[in-house]
Amino acid sequence: MSYIRHDANNNPVSPQPGVTTVSYLGGTTGWSTVTYEDYNSDYIAYTYNSLAGIGTRTPASYQRHDKDNNPVGVGTYQRHDSDNNPITSP
Repeated sequence: MSYIRHDANNNPVSPQPGVTTVSYLGGTTGWSTVTYEDYNSDYIAYTYNSLAGIGTRTPASYQRHDKDNNPVGVGTYQRHDSDNNPITSP
């Protein structure tokens, strides 16, 4: 069932949000393909702090920070056995 935006009186409004069908994972990843509808296809990010005034911007990717606001890198995955010993490849 598709999403339909309604007004305060429960009447469908125009314009409706844009939708894109996305297929994620699958292929050679070892996971099943996940297909979903993305209703942010017509989203436009704006900045209000530029010298030129209001303008568009490209949203940045998520960056995790610690309690002192320092960027935290992504560690490499290490598989462990049931006794929490690292498993190394032969």
